[in-house]
Amino acid sequence: MEGTVVVELIQPLIGKQGQVRLLFRGVNGRWTLNDDKHPLTAVRIRPDGLVETSREDGWDVVDPADVVAVEWVSRDGEGGGQYL
Repeated sequence: MEGTVVVELIQPLIGKQGQVRLLFRGVNGRWTLNDDKHPLTAVRIRPDGLVETSREDGWDVVDPADVVAVEWVSRDGEGGGQYL
């Protein structure tokens, strides 16, 4: 997936309660970027083309080329649980 697409899908979820998960090609499967206590605070494309997400307790860097889908699992009533 293009890095800009990953960022565009995650950007509207910044600060929302719930989990943002990335689904990867191959054996790795699913990666959760945050939890209810630590919502995402930022997402950006780094100069090297990797996608960096941040939350209060840390950050993650992923290669967007391996991302197949973005999933949002929201709290009740927020319309999540879908692949974006």
